[in-house]
Amino acid sequence: MKLSAWPHYFWKIPVCGLLFFIGLMPGAQLAGLIGLATPAMPAGADQATIAQFTMLASLILALGLAFVSRGLPGKFLLRWLILFFFTWIAYAVNNYFEAAIFSTMSAASLYAVVVFLPGSLLCSAGVAWLFPPKIQNANFIDQVRTFFEGRSLAGWAWRFLSAFMAFPLAYYLFGSLIAPIVLPYYQQGVSELALPGWNQILPVLAIRSVLFLLACLPIIIAWNLPKRSLFVTLGIALFILVGGISMLEAYWLLPVLRVTHTLEIFADEMVYAGTLTLLLGRPMTQPADKRVLVGAEA
Repeated sequence: MKLSAWPHYFWKIPVCGLLFFIGLMPGAQLAGLIGLATPAMPAGADQATIAQFTMLASLILALGLAFVSRGLPGKFLLRWLILFFFTWIAYAVNNYFEAAIFSTMSAASLYAVVVFLPGSLLCSAGVAWLFPPKIQNANFIDQVRTFFEGRSLAGWAWRFLSAFMAFPLAYYLFGSLIAPIVLPYYQQGVSELALPGWNQILPVLAIRSVLFLLACLPIIIAWNLPKRSLFVTLGIALFILVGGISMLEAYWLLPVLRVTHTLEIFADEMVYAGTLTLLLGRPMTQPADKRVLVGAEA
């Protein structure tokens, strides 16, 4: 990215972050309309401070999505839907499943899944509008066809199976590395944390792995920049959504837990993004900017 483009980020990112933050209000109203009770505040937290951290988190979220948007050829509607699905699944739905088994907080409920829905829609719309790619006439149906024609059925089978296993394996590897540090806090129930058994962890890992694959696949299919760029952008975006900003917002947790889990999540998502890029990334037989991406918007 040219240095001349950075000034645009200084006003566009706050606009997109504000859209996410504003969307929390209709999200809370929607959750109330369908009968989901407002969760109690975590012990040691207060509404005003949480709001300040959430606003900061909204800016970071918007920045991560902006870099993703610049690599997605296509018109506004297509990129909006891809960014929304990616954001809502990775940030709201995924974190609900994680918090549901590793915490006894009432905040670990479907309430958050609903609350973040309008914000994800608004922020993704803002990002798709304000951060367009150079190529905007791509046909997603053609991209899907070209993507899957690149390899045989057997080739796709083992790649998707490996991609499905990639997240649980990375999760287990880095979780094992930090276990000596964080496990005592979960065993003691510090800050309403809980330690589930493997009979709870494994099904949730399987669900999360499927969700991540579904959320990342449209980005991988549509990506029109070099594979290295896909790895870095996807990894950082996943880190932000999957837990990076959640650890930032959870200021009531002990610093050792926030720092350790932040490093763990970063390692998880970079390894996972790298694996997806290697397994599923489009074979780059020619420079990305010379690939044929024409046709009407799908």
